[in-house]
Amino acid sequence: MNRWNLVDLMVAVAAMAALCGCASAPAPQRAADMRQGGARELATTRNAWTECVQAAIPRLDHPESPSAVVARAAMNNCSDEYTNMTGALARSLAPTCGRDADCTRNALAKAQREATQAATHDVVTERVRVAGAQVLKCQ
Repeated sequence: MNRWNLVDLMVAVAAMAALCGCASAPAPQRAADMRQGGARELATTRNAWTECVQAAIPRLDHPESPSAVVARAAMNNCSDEYTNMTGALARSLAPTCGRDADCTRNALAKAQREATQAATHDVVTERVRVAGAQVLKCQ
């Protein structure tokens, strides 16, 4: 899964929660405005987190380290950005989940799994890029 799919996934989770009827929705126009604003905020915070993780990977990567370990280290390095991203997701879920803690918790847990997968994918992608660049230098 590439990093751009995570934003779509988070928005889809929010939309799915709305369809499941976790809570009563606000008035239609207000709901549309809130979804658009929430999606923009979520995309902005997601982009900041992605850029932070991608910038951290080269500094933290050691070829002998498993990709998942490097991904976790990069995510820890970007904890402020991750907190902002999950906060934006939680706010986007508020109108649909209301006070249903399970609804919000499940969506955030799924988003965390997907974020970890995206960070691991970024580590692998960076390693492939570096290896490809080294092969070109050798030729």
